[in-house]
Amino acid sequence: MSCVGDKPDAESDRACPTPTPLRILLVADARSPTTWGWVDSIRSAGVVVLGVDGLLWPEHRPGSASGNPGPGARQRLRSLAGATPIGLKLVGAVRPVVGLMLAPVKGRRLRRIVRRTKPDVVHGLRIPFEAVVALVACPPSVPLAVSIWGNDLTHLAARSCLTRRATCRVLERTDLLFADCQRDIDLSASWGLRPAIPTAVLPGGGGIDLSGLADSDGLGAARLNDRERSGNRFVVNARGARPYVRNDVLLDALALMAADLDPGVRVVFVDSAHDAALRHAVDRHRLRDKIVIMGKRSRPEVLSLFGRAEVSVSITNQDGTPNTLLEAMAAGAIPVCSDLPSIREWIEHGGNGFLAAFNDPQAVASALRLALGLSEAEREAIITKNGLIVAARAERGRAGKQAAEMYHRVLARHDGLAPAARH
Repeated sequence: MSCVGDKPDAESDRACPTPTPLRILLVADARSPTTWGWVDSIRSAGVVVLGVDGLLWPEHRPGSASGNPGPGARQRLRSLAGATPIGLKLVGAVRPVVGLMLAPVKGRRLRRIVRRTKPDVVHGLRIPFEAVVALVACPPSVPLAVSIWGNDLTHLAARSCLTRRATCRVLERTDLLFADCQRDIDLSASWGLRPAIPTAVLPGGGGIDLSGLADSDGLGAARLNDRERSGNRFVVNARGARPYVRNDVLLDALALMAADLDPGVRVVFVDSAHDAALRHAVDRHRLRDKIVIMGKRSRPEVLSLFGRAEVSVSITNQDGTPNTLLEAMAAGAIPVCSDLPSIREWIEHGGNGFLAAFNDPQAVASALRLALGLSEAEREAIITKNGLIVAARAERGRAGKQAAEMYHRVLARHDGLAPAARH
């Protein structure tokens, strides 16, 4: 196909050089699997991803990651918390202060990388702390993209004057906003996002890699074979210990179910071995023999657990779109979640999962009973429906293409050029 007049193909190729790939400098925590999901997603769409040291992913060195405290500080904070309620509150208060205090220093250091590498877009993968670093590093001539995750606006932003001011400064400068739920797009205007700024609702982790679930029949067979082999039926809670995760409500709900719970049901808490409060509560629980507490697991291991589970349960007092919800839907576990606006963007109560008030153990118990009481035909209908939803709205390749389109759009808007005009 010719670009100019009726030139032959060879001459046309010389006249129309291949456009230079879009280059994104990503400010993110390289230790996070969510970050790597986003990197894989946009790289699959042809985007060149640079780390904060100027190296290409995956050559980018994880040790130099982001605006977060380094791994040593992170481990010390977690050790200090001991996953107790008081410890978690203390860490929740200290960590934003530490991260925001370090952000200007890290941002000025990163600015030198930006000048040297000349990326098309600088992208801070969440607020705080990465986007605050990106704000300091990003010159006016380069568009700034920002991602919002589940509780950046509903929880973290309002915690102190420091986080409020940082959130407003970032969103006032933002040229492209990604969020994992429409609720946060709607909220962002009240935090300083300018009118007409391009926005997109995409999974924060870049979507679900369905190639890892390509053998869906195999996952289904593993679920059935495991049930036949052990007689157990699994309910998986993969949210770990976080200030907004209401494991206390879930344990109260399970206590209400003790009298009529199927003897084969086992409730698995993932990423919770360090949670001293949970372990203490389980030791005194009526169903302690049916509760399994596990340490942190890799994403493939979590997917395997969801593939073997009948139910995925997540009771939180605030949330965005959890990656674990999308993974559970893709792998075939029936979701039981808190009745929150962001979750209702994915789950219709009784249609493709079950919702309950996060502060009502009786409602949570009722939702779990409904999920565990489904017939095989009802379960398969929900599994099929959720598979279609994830494929349409959260598949990694599709999400990567949408993200790449948005990068091109903001760059064209910033430069005053159509994306096709850039070479």
